[in-house]
Amino acid sequence: MLTFAHSTYFHDLLAGFSAGVVIANTKGRVYASNPAAAALLGETAESLAEPATARAILGRTDAPRRLARFLAAPVRHGHRPEPVTCRYRHPDGRDRHLRLSASLLLENEKIFGICFEIDDMTEICDLHARERAMLLGVQAAQRERIEGLGRFSLAVAHQIRNPLMVIGGYAGRLLRRRAGDDPEAAALSMILDGARRLEEVVRSVSRYAVRREPEPVMVDPAELAARAMAAARARTGLAAPLAGDADTGPVRLDAALVEELLTELLANALEAASGPAAPGGVTVRCHRLGAGLCLEVADKGPGLVEDIRPFVFDPFFTTKAVGVGMGLPIARRAAEELGGSLTLEPRPGSGCLAVARLGDARDGLAP
Repeated sequence: MLTFAHSTYFHDLLAGFSAGVVIANTKGRVYASNPAAAALLGETAESLAEPATARAILGRTDAPRRLARFLAAPVRHGHRPEPVTCRYRHPDGRDRHLRLSASLLLENEKIFGICFEIDDMTEICDLHARERAMLLGVQAAQRERIEGLGRFSLAVAHQIRNPLMVIGGYAGRLLRRRAGDDPEAAALSMILDGARRLEEVVRSVSRYAVRREPEPVMVDPAELAARAMAAARARTGLAAPLAGDADTGPVRLDAALVEELLTELLANALEAASGPAAPGGVTVRCHRLGAGLCLEVADKGPGLVEDIRPFVFDPFFTTKAVGVGMGLPIARRAAEELGGSLTLEPRPGSGCLAVARLGDARDGLAP
């Protein structure tokens, strides 16, 4: 084999490869390489054969120890190692991204050498870096737009709130001075109801527009579910049988955001389960989901109509005769701020299932 390795045919064959190829013996001494490898590493074929050059090449990478383990693995463990990538500072001063793979050279089932293949991944890595920069730029623009819309919404809500308080206050005051059969009492009641509904819209818009950074603490999901159910019952004035399954134990998450998320989901479930066509019943389940947490709220209401499913998370979308349509958008926003997602799915048979998959530690959750 060594005779063949020194032949002109063999070196012409190596020169034909576009990828860099370096062949070393079991002691790590290079006895063959092609021009592509020399160009990628910024060396000559003669210098690559020097042991000192190998040490210098390792020193130019961003992970010399990892690369040294990769180079030694074929002989030490007797199997082909997984390819590795590294950043390499070329002698010309530019950084390149290289991918190295290795193959064992066997003769009579004995290892007599290792063939290393070096691929230049610089263009691909640069392309990914540009795409990532563009994506981050788009995300930053979207975040700035969302924050701008939030500030605008809060400003509008503030401007509407003050006149509403005047309208509602005076309408209520005038209504209290009217007898029940006074013809103007009905008109004043309509004005007061309209003002109250607009006040609820303003409150919902303000809650939806405010963005908060998660502040994780150790909490009990079962306790949060109980508090959220109490808040949902107080808000809706409705009640339904509650079944709970939250035995995951304490987890580290933002208690306020999770309670807000559950309150909105439970209020929605109570309204669905308390309808004339619903047999009643709300279920809350909580379980681990990898490194995250999954919350499920199910009701036995009339279910989710497929025609309206794409719009249920749109602000102000509602199928109720009197409703603001901000509960589910606020719940989804809370799930996203927790690094997760919220979906609404029809249950087999009847009812609806809301599934909140909450994310990882950097987004406010850490099991």
